[in-house]
Amino acid sequence: MKRSLVIIGLCLVSALSLRADGKLYTIGTWNMKWLGSSEDKLDDTENLNRYVSEILDSKAALFAIQEITPSLSENGVVKCHYLDFIVAELNKTQKGWTYYIDTKNKSQRLGFLYDRTKWTVTQMKCIVPGPCFRGKMKRPLLGTFQAADNPGFTLDVMNIQLKDLPDCKEIRQMQFEQLANWLKSSSHAENMIICGDTNIYKGEDPTAPIKEVDFIEAKCDEDTAIYENSLSQKFDRIFLNKVLFEKTRNAAKEVIADSKQETAKGNFKDFEENVSNHFPVTIVIAD
Repeated sequence: MKRSLVIIGLCLVSALSLRADGKLYTIGTWNMKWLGSSEDKLDDTENLNRYVSEILDSKAALFAIQEITPSLSENGVVKCHYLDFIVAELNKTQKGWTYYIDTKNKSQRLGFLYDRTKWTVTQMKCIVPGPCFRGKMKRPLLGTFQAADNPGFTLDVMNIQLKDLPDCKEIRQMQFEQLANWLKSSSHAENMIICGDTNIYKGEDPTAPIKEVDFIEAKCDEDTAIYENSLSQKFDRIFLNKVLFEKTRNAAKEVIADSKQETAKGNFKDFEENVSNHFPVTIVIAD
């Protein structure tokens, strides 16, 4: 879906009950709804400050972000003026925030927003798992991150945005099949997350192929996206590879994705018009 966003996370109560010897990390995913596009209202400072509040409230120090409109490229580095503003405001609270936008996708791109005091980037690259990720389809962005407080913990995060529209479920099915084949044949970190805007509509489930290669979807009891004027879809999802899932479950008993919709206070129309039609979704993982 072209306008959507969500982030997944474990609640603080669960975090307090984790094992004493393990470290916890909150990771988020968010479709920022055409951020930087002249077609939207996001040039308003007031609205951009609401993005800042959502990010700070989530407690996540690493976000996979979707639908970012680039403003310009400087020495091969893609920039977005709106993300520059958001980062500048975040750094007033906690210095270290920065972002990366992919260089391969067109118009609405994928990226990562992260705190460099918490995460060090060792690799960023777009991948093409198969034919259904070429042309106008979004190429996944794969980032490799090393925890600043635990250099032995490396995390691969695959940021995805799959084909939108309800009648394109066959394409989404093929995209998951091609992702699974890529995962079987490619090297990646022991700890891996696949997250983003899947555009999976209720009534369909194309995720079997990646489950067959040991990726498990984090449970999310809430809808994450506003669709046809109501909060009614779980487009934004998070999948963990079995190793990471088991470590997190052993620490926290449950692996839960949390849609941060409470910040809208029930006024979903206002949130959709002025922020995004996707809510941030966060998840707490264990090393």
